[in-house]
Amino acid sequence: MPELAAMLMRSSIGALTPPDDCHACRRTPLAGERLHELGTGQVLCELCFAALPEEGRLAVRSERVHASERPLAVRKAA
Repeated sequence: MPELAAMLMRSSIGALTPPDDCHACRRTPLAGERLHELGTGQVLCELCFAALPEEGRLAVRSERVHASERPLAVRKAA
């Protein structure tokens, strides 16, 4: 059975999709950061996106990096 557990662990880790790296600084964003995709197809982190001139800051899509494959639910505290 230990071999089966190791096989399942390896296959599940391989199935995870890593977040895109920033096109400008090549940094892998942390969970909770936003990635911005420009019209040219480049994906920039929050820091590099903020460094762009105002007229160049038009994102086609912005997305938050999640800690896992599924987004975490945010609930009100009791």
